[in-house]
Amino acid sequence: MSHDTTKSNKDFISYDLANWAANLTYEKLSPEAIHSAKLFLYDSLGCALGGSKQHDVEITLDHFKDMGGTGTCTVFGSGFKTDPVTAAFLNALCIRAMDYNDIYWKADPSHPSDIIPAPLSICEMNGLTGKDLILGDLLELRMWSNATLIGNSYFYATAWNPSGKVG
Repeated sequence: MSHDTTKSNKDFISYDLANWAANLTYEKLSPEAIHSAKLFLYDSLGCALGGSKQHDVEITLDHFKDMGGTGTCTVFGSGFKTDPVTAAFLNALCIRAMDYNDIYWKADPSHPSDIIPAPLSICEMNGLTGKDLILGDLLELRMWSNATLIGNSYFYATAWNPSGKVG
């Protein structure tokens, strides 16, 4: 497959999405969006704290502890610090472990809370604030929800899940 070199980056939708995301600030968010994001975070954190004490999570966490290493990102309920990717994976497992997390039925029966651990790890790794976390979560949620609404048939036809593509 050859790459069309006659197009500039501005010819791709990814350019518009990246530009929009790079220019969005916490101050531009509506109070309703901020409130919804906080509820979304609280619900997911509650699920994660309960999930962190489940046997399957403990087994997985022990495996990663045995592999060693250090990092800057915390795994819920354990105090274990690891690299951002592993922390995001383990924290997503904590959120999903008891199957009490959210579900989105409109276009894709999936769980938007799966996307929270990625911006959380990025924020912790870089010493960012809660406002940054809310902004990151809302950006990711907006990308995910739009992907499910406009591209659902494409994603499933190609065996991709929108949560995984965005998160």
